[in-house]
Amino acid sequence: MKKFTLIEPDTMEKMIGVCQHYSPLDDASQEALKRIITLREYRKNSHVFEQDQFCGDLFVVLKGSYRLFHKAPQKEHTTWIGYDDHIISSLHCLLFNSTAKETMHVLEDSVIGVIPYHDFLNLARQYAAIDKLNRTIMSTFIMEMQENLFATRFMEAADRYHYFTQKQPEALQRIPLTYLASFLGITKESLSRIRSGFRLRDNSIALNNSFLRHAS
Repeated sequence: MKKFTLIEPDTMEKMIGVCQHYSPLDDASQEALKRIITLREYRKNSHVFEQDQFCGDLFVVLKGSYRLFHKAPQKEHTTWIGYDDHIISSLHCLLFNSTAKETMHVLEDSVIGVIPYHDFLNLARQYAAIDKLNRTIMSTFIMEMQENLFATRFMEAADRYHYFTQKQPEALQRIPLTYLASFLGITKESLSRIRSGFRLRDNSIALNNSFLRHAS
């Protein structure tokens, strides 16, 4: 991990822009939020927070990709994958004052804003817009967890792959297949077979459409 020594003039504004993807902020709320955000650069393969340690921060990912993983006795389980313009943290730490159940692993060189959650809550008591932002962030966390749980428990592997790649099409270019397979709850070999099946289907559809165009 390395702190910025030269921050671009618009980096903080872009960081506030990520927050506003979740909920609008008036000028006073933006200025207050800027005062508690620390801009950091995380190198590829570094860890932002660690399993079994306490993490009291929100992380605003401006640029880069990451995964959350839980390390069990015999293997790692990737539990979440994310990219640019996303806010992430450990709910166990923030809501239950417990240690993190997962590690945040940076997969690309990343630009991340760090917000101490205690300071964020203090601002939420002073600014209605930040209070709404906090509630929106937390509800988004919970909704994403529910969607992930539903997909993992009730969808077949091929359907999970299709569902995820429709939601996050960049994954195939930016996430190593080992981590993607772990997130989907399948082996790397199964993922390769599923991808091949989708490629064959897409090629067949493209050929059929081309034939129909020429026939007409």
